[in-house]
Amino acid sequence: MLTLLGRTSEFLIYGQWQQRNAIIEATRLLENEICKHKNGELLIGEASDSLKTPKQFKDKAKKWQNFVTQAKASGRTSAEFRELGNEIGAEILENYSNILKSCNALDYHDLISCSVKLLTDFPEVFRESQDSWKAVVIDEFQDTSAMQYKFLKILGSHNKITIIGDDDQSIFSFNGANISGFISFRNDFPNYKEIRLNKNYRSTRYIVEAASALIQNNAKRCQLKNVLTDNSIGSKIVMKECHNEDAQCAFIVDKISEILSNRSADNCSYGNIAILYRRRVSGKAFQMAFRDRKIPFNIHGVAFYRKKVVKTIIAMLRTALPGCDDDSYSRVFKALLPFEKDMKKRVIDHISKISTNRKCSFLSAACDIFNAKISGTFKRSELTHGRKTLMTLEIISKLVHRENSISTIITSVANMIPEKYLLEQRATVDVDGGTLLNEDYDIRSVLQYLLDDVSEFLSTKFIEVRGEKEMSEDKGGIFVLKSFIDYLFEREKENFRARRKDNDNSVTLTTIHQAKGLEWDIVFIVKANESEIPLLHEYKGVVKDTAAIVEEERRLLYVAMTRARQKLFILYVTVDSNWQMLQPSRFLKEIPHQLLEFQGEINMQELQIKREGHQKETTNCTTDLLIKKQQSEADLVPVPNDLLNYHFSEASNELAEFAEANNGNDFIRRFNVEERSVVSHIFHKWAKKKAFQDPKRLLDKVGFVIDERLRQKKNKHKDLLNSLKSCLRCDEATQYAQYVLRWEQIPADKRAHLMREKQEHFLKLKMENAMGSAAPTDKQLSYLKKLGCTVTPTSRLHASQLIEQYKSL
Repeated sequence: MLTLLGRTSEFLIYGQWQQRNAIIEATRLLENEICKHKNGELLIGEASDSLKTPKQFKDKAKKWQNFVTQAKASGRTSAEFRELGNEIGAEILENYSNILKSCNALDYHDLISCSVKLLTDFPEVFRESQDSWKAVVIDEFQDTSAMQYKFLKILGSHNKITIIGDDDQSIFSFNGANISGFISFRNDFPNYKEIRLNKNYRSTRYIVEAASALIQNNAKRCQLKNVLTDNSIGSKIVMKECHNEDAQCAFIVDKISEILSNRSADNCSYGNIAILYRRRVSGKAFQMAFRDRKIPFNIHGVAFYRKKVVKTIIAMLRTALPGCDDDSYSRVFKALLPFEKDMKKRVIDHISKISTNRKCSFLSAACDIFNAKISGTFKRSELTHGRKTLMTLEIISKLVHRENSISTIITSVANMIPEKYLLEQRATVDVDGGTLLNEDYDIRSVLQYLLDDVSEFLSTKFIEVRGEKEMSEDKGGIFVLKSFIDYLFEREKENFRARRKDNDNSVTLTTIHQAKGLEWDIVFIVKANESEIPLLHEYKGVVKDTAAIVEEERRLLYVAMTRARQKLFILYVTVDSNWQMLQPSRFLKEIPHQLLEFQGEINMQELQIKREGHQKETTNCTTDLLIKKQQSEADLVPVPNDLLNYHFSEASNELAEFAEANNGNDFIRRFNVEERSVVSHIFHKWAKKKAFQDPKRLLDKVGFVIDERLRQKKNKHKDLLNSLKSCLRCDEATQYAQYVLRWEQIPADKRAHLMREKQEHFLKLKMENAMGSAAPTDKQLSYLKKLGCTVTPTSRLHASQLIEQYKSL
């Protein structure tokens, strides 16, 4: 059957990276075709714009990989794209399919489409599947693509089919998932029986009602649902505003410590807590914070003895020991042969085939192949490289038999691998993502890690008796080396079990996508900002803010909220790492305020004002957003958003001097809050380059960058760029360029110090403005009466000032 699909029984399955490489090649083939069709009339300017370097092909492939994935998931062919007028897309898809066919490979979407082809084109296959599978049950139906639905429809043509799914949890559209499958199922199986599972057995009533209120804002839903629960009402959802990501980390670390120290918390442990974020990069900050506070956490790490380079070293050592297995020899040949990946695979497959046919060892087959003077399979140069590999194995064997010190043996063998730079890399690599193994924070190199294990083994685990010592002296380091490798094997097996047990009591750090299907007692959703949830992708200057994308992002937050069983925290930040103002997510104002517990000076009115304030801001000031629930928008006190207009009586003299010496903010005041971040980013990006340390050259470069962006067909900042370009020649622009250059020349640690003081200064002013606009508390009024004050305070700040005055009297 596979031959009819253009594949053999030994076909390969391409993963994400192999798929990316195939798309890079498909892009290259397309570029070659375009050049040929120009019939030699290629101009110099056109040649410079064509894709020539590997990096350019890789960048282009990122776009086309998503296109190919979506096309295959929906079952569309290159012919269909040609009919729609998308010739380039059709060529890419056709080239990609031809490359996979020539490599005897299939990707994961091909497994589905080929199955559909077998079931539709070959009746005997269809009959056999019907006889084998009397009924079909599909879980997580909302994650199926159009092609997968077609496959399931054929399998379930006997009408004995059951699907389970929730369209409100469809969050994998990037992989072709399509919630319209529910509608298709109702149309294709009209006699279906529907059972509504409306009861939530996981979360408290507050969490269920909040999540339901959020998802009701989605217009594209198969059917309206009213989810209920018999669980207790629980506690309100905590919504917390943090100034930046460091403050966010500090709050969560303190809160976890507080929760775990509370003895009254039933069955509360680290394993019942999770931190969910939209993007993996957001999890990095928590790793250091948790290490500092000795909080166990669950991240994806690469276990040391599962590293590729370490496996290679161990395999090379094994080849010198009696009874070495064929897998070790295969791994060594794969590491030492200086061929491309495909060629290495062909060589190793050929050796394995000869070994199987002759019923001999892998090494014996390799010796027969590479020691031959002539080969009908390999070139002379390939035979030479094979003989060099055999010589390396012989050198290792002699070394092990001659040398008594296994530290010397391991060091010598490690230096034989081609990629010696891998030995100097860190032994453990931190990769966040919420999986099983939790590696220690270790800065040792790979080789140092190995040698430290040797020292530990020799000093604590290896006990020589007289007979064993004599044996080791007779045979060099064979006995000690074998004992060390056996010790590593048993230790790592035990460590794996121990880590798995330990991770049951560790805080989980994971993305929201990876958290689907999991649950915890306490969940923190972090960085719930407009730039994160929804995460709106930008392509060629245009933000894709379609209704479908926004609704999927809302479903993503819904999934995150419903991971919590008892307690839910939602946090957002106001300033990013580049000191740009951030907005809270638009979805937060869709949660009923009666279900929320606000921590700090924040409420639903504030969230609404923050959203609208960024859209309406056209003045030179930003509005202070710290208000109380009873405060109206008219009561807000404006706070200037530039450094020069502040009084530095409480701030450092250094910060004040810097502000007075730089008059560039007159230029930046021309733009509103959203526009300032774009302008600032352009200037600061190029001010870091050595070639643009002169204000005039910096302005010329900014003008050139603006021209380049304006040439793009679509650009969401077109009006801003035109406005910026028109005022680049004014004196204020030169002053701003000088301001930026001077700022970039300040050492990074000193800049951080200045920004910290600036942050504290802003925070103090915000607090004063909030107190100045809020009514005095009953406690303040009562205390003033006790002090004998007859003046009626007009605000909380006024009351505090009166209290200080009367106390001094």
